[in-house]
Amino acid sequence: MNVSRRTLIQGGAAGLGIMGLGGLAACSTAAPTAPNTGAATGGDSTALVLWTWPEGFGKQVLDAVTKEFPQYTLRQDVIGGDFKQKLTTTFTAGSGQPDITGVKGEDIAFFLTQSSYFVDLNTVGAADLKATYLDWKWEQATTTDGKQLGIPIDIGPTALFYRFDVFEDAGLPSDPAEFAAATRTWDEYFELGKQLLAKKPNTYLIRNAGGLFTIAWKQGGMGFIDRDGVFIGDQDHIRAAWDTALKPLEYGIVASLDSNTADSAAAVNEGRLPADFGASWHLADLMVDAPDTAGKWHVCEHPGDATNNGGSFLTIPAGVADPAASFEVIKFMLNPQNQAYEFVDKGNFPATPEAFELPELTGPVEFLGGQVASEVFGHAAETVRPLYEDANENTINATYYAEIDLVESTGKDPEQAWNDAVTAAKRLAKQVGLTVK
Repeated sequence: MNVSRRTLIQGGAAGLGIMGLGGLAACSTAAPTAPNTGAATGGDSTALVLWTWPEGFGKQVLDAVTKEFPQYTLRQDVIGGDFKQKLTTTFTAGSGQPDITGVKGEDIAFFLTQSSYFVDLNTVGAADLKATYLDWKWEQATTTDGKQLGIPIDIGPTALFYRFDVFEDAGLPSDPAEFAAATRTWDEYFELGKQLLAKKPNTYLIRNAGGLFTIAWKQGGMGFIDRDGVFIGDQDHIRAAWDTALKPLEYGIVASLDSNTADSAAAVNEGRLPADFGASWHLADLMVDAPDTAGKWHVCEHPGDATNNGGSFLTIPAGVADPAASFEVIKFMLNPQNQAYEFVDKGNFPATPEAFELPELTGPVEFLGGQVASEVFGHAAETVRPLYEDANENTINATYYAEIDLVESTGKDPEQAWNDAVTAAKRLAKQVGLTVK
């Protein structure tokens, strides 16, 4: 189903019932991509161009910008395809860049190594905003020499979505507080998975081992590469995450389903996959996969520490005509109230703690059985451990995911798979110039 998260959340408000969140407006903000000339658009209004990916900013925020800044005409250009590649090509060409551009969370580590492409936002007042945002998210867009490349748009603190009706029927914990208390460790969660499978055959707590691995290694507080460019993917924190991800395979409580497939959606819809890890925006995925299950879900803390999945930034390309004007607009667009509007519009969870208490976030969510989901995600956001992310992180860790898939799909020996993953990762690390000890 080709359904945008914004459309889905809006449909949820109207049909599935996000209550107490105010009015929603469905409006495409896409416009043909064109280079910004900086020319006036008529009268005293000056054109500013914003580049975003298909989700973009909602009408309520864009209208608020127009009202706040009559001296500017902000045009949002929605860029399809590989957004990172489009930005890189434009920066390399040295012309045609927008006045403001988004940078996806998964790409910020790469662009930190290309800081000359951007205005250091500290030169236009970013330091005065730092206290408004979560420290760990702010730091994701800070270079090692202190430049600030972006202001956070949103975050993706993780939690556990689950079908409380399935657990009630099995005589297992179903209230969010009880469920979270019963599964504070991964071993407790696996034990619950065994109990569920015994009472409801062909019903699983884990979609696939790779998804669990993502949560587990981030909980270690370190990735596969340290701040000095040294490969550390063979150390104990990664091995512990590897063992955690593979242990439930031994218990038979893994559905072994790929994400974003018809089979996976069917399992969610039919209650065969009644629990799923995800960030706040994962609510929209559940609505797509299982619309008939509205009102039967809850959300609570998952085992161990919360991690972060997603969350992007607004930046200013170097060489724009008026960086101060671009920053003035960014500062307004990403204030707590406008971040709250974006939560209503598409489920983006704010990076500003002040927004957690606004009415847009404190309303009950009917899809989640009337639960106030922001309480769970707000707590998760404040407990996420800072995690250094190297630009080569995904290149290196891909070898581990490939081997985990082989263990899951073919029964490959886990120890051999670990050795093969580390060997391949070290080879790649050397190729990209990392230190391998």
